Amino acid sequence: MVLERTLFFTHSSEEARLMPRRLTHLRTMKRAWRVLLQCSLLFVLPAFFAGAQEVKPTGEQISMKWGELSTVNGVRTVVSTEAEYNAHNRHGPITFYAIPFTDGAFSLSWKRDLPQKINFVFETEDNGKPTHLFKVFVNGTPNKDHSKTDVVSLVTYEGIDGSKKKKATVRTEKYHAEAGKWHATSVTFDEHVATIRVDDEIYTVKDERFRKEVMKCGVGHIWGTLETKSVIIAKK
Repeated sequence: MVLERTLFFTHSSEEARLMPRRLTHLRTMKRAWRVLLQCSLLFVLPAFFAGAQEVKPTGEQISMKWGELSTVNGVRTVVSTEAEYNAHNRHGPITFYAIPFTDGAFSLSWKRDLPQKINFVFETEDNGKPTHLFKVFVNGTPNKDHSKTDVVSLVTYEGIDGSKKKKATVRTEKYHAEAGKWHATSVTFDEHVATIRVDDEIYTVKDERFRKEVMKCGVGHIWGTLETKSVIIAKK
């Protein structure tokens, strides 16, 4: 009995000694997987963007309906309050970039002062009228409950027979982008596939409507401060 007890504690001590190494190994493998994904994109994206035109929006290509705006050293800062959000039918300020493309990418870096969501909007046209093509919410969902900040929401739309409205389908992925830090984000459309990148996280969505022309891209938030920089639209 004493021998069995001794072996038990010896085995437990060995497990405890090896546990930190195993955790370190798992973390290393996770980092290696992320690097592999990034390297894969480095090989794929140059082929996709071969001969693509990069556009940095300026002047009338940029519009914003409301919000306090300032631009310093290439950083665009939009400030709004919760009272203004409520006064605008619970919609926050959004900046639109009107550079149409079919296959292309919208990329930028952004920073929020609050943990609540930021949204990326891509609009197209149906029968000559503007309509939603795709939306990405980081740190939130499309609904008006702003307490859920640990998800990325990917929203696609489809027509409803006999109605002008669109049916929204929402897919969520676990992620939170920290407030007070810069985050690199891009959304790439290639035929019927959209590839979304937020920091080191990568998601893909397939939808036949993605073959439609993107008329304008938008980025907005609910209230507080949103800073953006390095906005680029690459199109074939």
